[in-house]
Amino acid sequence: MRLGDRTAEGYTLLLSSAFLLAAPYFAAGGGYTRISGFKALLYVLLTLPFLLTGFMDRPGLRALTRGPERVLTLLWLFFCLLSALFSPWRRTAFSGGSRQEGFLHLALYGLSFLLLSLRRPRKEILLPVFAAGILLLDALSLLQLLGRNPLGLYPPGMGWADANLRYAGAYLGTVGNAGQTGAVLTAAAALLFLSILEKGGKRWLLLPLLLFTAWILGGMDQTAPMLALGILALLCLPLCGSLQRLCRWLCAVPLSAGALLGRLLPPGAGLFLAGAALGAWLLLRLGPGERPARAWSLCLFVLLPVLGLLFLYRYEGWYAPLAEAGRLLRGELSEGMGSGRVYIWTQVLGAAKEHLLLGTGPDTLSLRQLAPYRYYSEEAGRLVTLSIDAAHSEVLQTLVCCGLPAALCHLGLFFCAGLRFFLGREAGRVCAGAALAYALQAMFGISMCASAPIFWVLLALSISEEGGGFLANAPDPGQ
Repeated sequence: MRLGDRTAEGYTLLLSSAFLLAAPYFAAGGGYTRISGFKALLYVLLTLPFLLTGFMDRPGLRALTRGPERVLTLLWLFFCLLSALFSPWRRTAFSGGSRQEGFLHLALYGLSFLLLSLRRPRKEILLPVFAAGILLLDALSLLQLLGRNPLGLYPPGMGWADANLRYAGAYLGTVGNAGQTGAVLTAAAALLFLSILEKGGKRWLLLPLLLFTAWILGGMDQTAPMLALGILALLCLPLCGSLQRLCRWLCAVPLSAGALLGRLLPPGAGLFLAGAALGAWLLLRLGPGERPARAWSLCLFVLLPVLGLLFLYRYEGWYAPLAEAGRLLRGELSEGMGSGRVYIWTQVLGAAKEHLLLGTGPDTLSLRQLAPYRYYSEEAGRLVTLSIDAAHSEVLQTLVCCGLPAALCHLGLFFCAGLRFFLGREAGRVCAGAALAYALQAMFGISMCASAPIFWVLLALSISEEGGGFLANAPDPGQ
């Protein structure tokens, strides 16, 4: 095993364990006032040695420019560098502002991706380590959701239920902001689900962890992860060309949906999902073999979205995201939709027009002093004012901070993850699908150093020389 492969393996294992779980104790003033800086520094300390040892092998320009993902990454880095150099706030653009994600951290994302995509770490140990890290993160998050404070991460006398009421923000686990934790768990749930779907067999041992992770995501009340995982599950259907794979889908998806949406479903719906999963499992145990089922898969691929849209169109229940989706389908649009995202996106797009080519520099949105978002909180009983220091969409954040060319490259990388998911072979499909799930939620989320590296690692593993990442010798899409 080459030195570069060993360091790539060690780097990936550290990101999957130590970086994922490490967090500072709560600062005296309350809030995760230190966690973003802590994660940013830890990421630098873990990534720099990997880059130094990786570039000792002097990978050639030809290798670094092979494949659309690597080319897009180099172009993205180039335009981000130009944006930082011509920024009116150059120091902040390089070192990072309120989100601790200046060009220096962006450069670490891109360079680590380029090197990791050229390495061949031992894939058989990566998934178990990552699964163990997610299990610990889920367990800690569960204690916090139940009102505990095992690491002293909340202000004295407060907990998860006090988020945005007695203290600003919503925080969970060791990742920091609940949105960042949701991003990590979205990618993890996708990785676990696709591992089961692709291989079956012993991979079914991952099902309890998948359901646990889905249940935590449901308890967090994060809409973007739910949407991302739902879209990914739907996109898997055209790939279910055999009855065996379709049965795996029909077994894993209803159980996961029940865990993710449990508090929204009436008891009858929960029993129906459990019954559907049990029936699919029994059919799978009967040994359907490789009999074709593409017609059934495509029928479900068309039927489920139609039923979902009809349900949303007629929805008049208490859950705000579903009610907002229904109003949107009926042509109603308001600035407060999506927890103020419509208002924020409008402000960000207006600001992006002022510096369309290169933006104002990475992580400088908070310095633009956009009009804050104000809303009345019935729970808090007061008017809440939120300053706009993030676009709440990673691509829009790149657009307003680094300009249109960089944003197109960023969007292109998300698109490439989708292409690899559909067109790739073997284990690369699993990692590409997990990267795609991250990308889908990132269209509504915030990029920060605590969660963004997982996308770059997954994308790199999906295009590594071995074709692999976490698994090997996965069957063809039609199997």
